[in-house]
Amino acid sequence: MRAYPSTRPARSAAPALARVSASVFADLAKKTKYADPALAERWPAIAGEKLAELSRPGRLTGRGPGKTLELRVPNGAAAAAVQMETDGLIARVNSYLGPGAVARIAVIQAGGPAKSGGPKSPPEGDPGPGDGSLGTALASFRAAVKRRNSGK
Repeated sequence: MRAYPSTRPARSAAPALARVSASVFADLAKKTKYADPALAERWPAIAGEKLAELSRPGRLTGRGPGKTLELRVPNGAAAAAVQMETDGLIARVNSYLGPGAVARIAVIQAGGPAKSGGPKSPPEGDPGPGDGSLGTALASFRAAVKRRNSGK
């Protein structure tokens, strides 16, 4: 029996997931009026490391020049720190987006996980504050929590 060559052309490889998803997310960001994805990507360079750790850009609201940029922050302390820096931040954002693009910054507390590791426990040998039965009870409690967490 004679083998016939395939009449179908070879399939090309699937497009890279990063390229496809980037275009989908960029379109979604434009539809929901979220800040330009490039702005979010360059946020640490625009805002500075300190403010970038405390905030992330959200939506651009308003019409025409002089829009309002919403910044999402995790808590009230971060909101106060970002609010104190808004004048300089507006100038830096406008140097990236164009003159007069942003006239106002609205700081919104969006909640979220804290960046710190939480409260630190005292060293192993230290029973903690107080002495006597309270120190013994705290040491016993710490040991029970450590045993429970190590089992996970």
